[in-house]
Amino acid sequence: MLRPEITARLPEDFPTEFSLYAESADHETAWWKTFQSRELNLLMVESLPKNFTVLEARSRLEQARYAALKAGAYYYPELGFFSAASHQKMKEEGRSQVSNDEWSLGLNAAYEIDLWGRVKAFKKSEAEKFEASKEDLKTAIMSVSAAVAENWIELIENRLHHDLLLQQMELQRKLLRLITLRFPLAKSTALDIYQQQQIVEKLQAALIPTVRNQEVIKRRLALLAGRASLSDEMLNERSFPEAGCLPALGLPADLLAARPDIRAAGLRLQSSEWEVAAARADRLPALRLTASSSYFNDDLSSIFDNWILNLAASLAGPVFDGGRRRAEVERVRAVVDERLALYRKTVLNAVFEVDDALTREFESSATLVSLRKQLELSRQTLREARRRYLNGSSDFINVLNEELNSLQLEHDIISQEKRFLLARINLHIALGGSWVDEFSKEGSEHDENQ
Repeated sequence: MLRPEITARLPEDFPTEFSLYAESADHETAWWKTFQSRELNLLMVESLPKNFTVLEARSRLEQARYAALKAGAYYYPELGFFSAASHQKMKEEGRSQVSNDEWSLGLNAAYEIDLWGRVKAFKKSEAEKFEASKEDLKTAIMSVSAAVAENWIELIENRLHHDLLLQQMELQRKLLRLITLRFPLAKSTALDIYQQQQIVEKLQAALIPTVRNQEVIKRRLALLAGRASLSDEMLNERSFPEAGCLPALGLPADLLAARPDIRAAGLRLQSSEWEVAAARADRLPALRLTASSSYFNDDLSSIFDNWILNLAASLAGPVFDGGRRRAEVERVRAVVDERLALYRKTVLNAVFEVDDALTREFESSATLVSLRKQLELSRQTLREARRRYLNGSSDFINVLNEELNSLQLEHDIISQEKRFLLARINLHIALGGSWVDEFSKEGSEHDENQ
C-alpha cells in the first residue's frame, strides 16, 4: 500500500527563541479580555458569530466537510437499481398485428478493492483539506477580532482628539478675550489679537474631521458585526483601556500549535502528499467486483418468475495513456513543493510578526515616555511665557509658540497611545491561541462577562 512521501517541514535556520522576550505562553484566554473592557467584550460577542467573513469561512468549511464525506463513500460498495417497461407492436404483410409487453426489474452493485491505497489516499487528502478549512475559520475569527479592536481603539482616539480640541478651544477663546481686553491698555497689539484668532480658527477646523471620522468608524464596526448599524449605547467609551502586562510569548516552536494559519498550511501540505500517493496508485491495476440481479417477464404479475444473476471480477490497468498518469504524479509533486514553501514562509512570517510587534511595542512605549516628559516641560515653559507676557517683559510670539507646541504634544501623545495599543493587539494576534476553538463552534454563545 502506497504511503505519502513525507518532506522536512521547518526551515533549517528556524529560530529557537524570540529576539526580545520569552516565557511559557498562555494560549487559552481570549486576548481582548486582558484590556478589561466590557464594551470591547460586547463588541466581540456581537461581531465574531455574525461577521460576513466568518460566515463565508464557515460555509467553506461545510463544503470541505461534505467533500470529505463524499471521498469516504468510495470505501463502500455502490448499490443501484433499475426498472423498465416496454410495449411493442409489429405488423407484417399478410399477417395480423402483434403486440408485446415486457417488464424488467433489477439490482446492480460495484466495489473497488483498494489494493494500493488509492481510495484511502484520496479520503485522507480530503480529510486533511477539511481540517485545514477548520483552521481557516479560526484564522478568520482571529483577523476579525483584531479588526474590531483596532477600529474600536481608533474610535476612542478620535473622541479623545475631539474632547481635547474642545478643551483647548475654550482655553484659547478665554485667552483671546484677555488679549482683546489688554489692547485698549496698550498691553497687547493688533498682531497679538490676529494671531490668537488664527489659533481659534485652526482648532475649529480641526474639530470637523474628528466628528466625521467617528461616523465612518462606527459604520465600519457595524459592518464587522454584520449589521447595518450599532446603537450608541454600545459605543460610548471615551478613554483608552489599560494594556496590562506584556503577554508571555513562549518559544517560536509554540506558534506551530497556536497559530491556525500555520496549522492550515501544514494540513494542506499533508493533503497534497496524500494526493501524490493517490496519483501513484492510479498508475497501478485496479481490482473491481460487480454483481447484478435482474427479473423479467412479459407479464407484470409474474415478473419474479424469471431472473438472472451475474457476478464478475475485473482487473484493469493502464497500458498506454500518453504519459497522462505520470504527468499527474509529477504535477501533484510540484504542488507539494509549492505548499512546502508556503508552509515554511508562513512559519517564519509568524515568528517575524511576533518580533516585529514586540519591537513596535517597545518603541511606542519609549516614545510615549519621551512625549510625556516633553509635554511637562512644555507646560512649564508655557506658564513662564504667559507670566512674562502678562508682566510686559516678553512678546506674545513666545506664548504663541509654546501654546502651539503644547497643543501638538497633547495630540501626539493620544496618537502614540493608540499606536502602543495597536502594537499590543498585533502581538496578541501574532501569538495565536486555543481560545479561538470555542468561538469556531457553530451556534456557540458567549457571555460578555466571561
